Amino acid sequence: MRILAVDDDPYILELLPMIALKAGFSKVSTAPSGAAALDLLKNSEIPFECLLLDINMPEMDGIELCTHVRAIPSYRKTPIVMLTAMKEREYIDRAFEAGATDYASKPFDIVELRTRLRLAKELMVARKSNLHTSGESLPQSPSVGSGTPSPLSEAVMIEGIKNLVDERALENYLKQLSRAGLGGSHIFAVKIHQIEAIHARASVAEFSYALTEVIDAISNALGTTSYLMSYVGHGAYIVVSNGPRFESSEEVEANIQTILDEKNSEYDNGDPLDIEVSAGNPLQPNTSVALLIQETFARAIARAEARVEEKKNGPRPINIHSTYGVPK
Repeated sequence: MRILAVDDDPYILELLPMIALKAGFSKVSTAPSGAAALDLLKNSEIPFECLLLDINMPEMDGIELCTHVRAIPSYRKTPIVMLTAMKEREYIDRAFEAGATDYASKPFDIVELRTRLRLAKELMVARKSNLHTSGESLPQSPSVGSGTPSPLSEAVMIEGIKNLVDERALENYLKQLSRAGLGGSHIFAVKIHQIEAIHARASVAEFSYALTEVIDAISNALGTTSYLMSYVGHGAYIVVSNGPRFESSEEVEANIQTILDEKNSEYDNGDPLDIEVSAGNPLQPNTSVALLIQETFARAIARAEARVEEKKNGPRPINIHSTYGVPK
């Protein structure tokens, strides 16, 4: 795995290649600034496969650098590990919103950094495997591309959408939050009804369009609330919201549905693309171990699926506006 480490501290730039070598990674290049890193990324004939970015750098900090890196097409899915002594939630949120996939604290725990590098390699290998088996990522525009969408189970990553991350990054984000920070967070899932029928009928572009319409509706419904979201396959989205706790998902669900109904989405031939969604009641995250995070995600999805079944047996709820996200 070719690694690029970026830090303005010369001592850290000497230390990181040694730690990486002990973890089995010998191909480490370094850059002393964000500008120098961007030059290396844009001019390197062979792409780097993992980036280690210090957050606290002059002129261009690591979060801004991460944003620039994600704008380079060949680095949109490259694992990015942020390096910092800053543990405040603000920095963690900003880093993952900018596109980070993991986070390592200074001063370095050598075992922890080795683990982060190995997880980055697993992610890199998995993405290369997905690329070989399913082709390029889905296009964002309904007017581009055709053919058959990727398998319904695939955790498709729609690129270029703010606050949308892959599931592994969402897990890493939760693991980094302090207990105090977690007290203000909750997790809920949103599920698209009859996703199998949409998937079976839609082209690649149309399916991507449907997924993106729901992402946009969730984002608008949450308004100014801080959140991260991941599409995890089978028409399900996991949302980690840092806004006010809500006891019932019905209001936010109704807001999402109202926004979708107002879009009047269509297939390419003009037929209506009726998208209905359900949202499960929120859960409090537990981040003691990764397994519990995965179990929490599964429980959140199960709640959304139960809501789908509940609505099948009754009339479709009347859309309402609430104070959660969408103004009255």
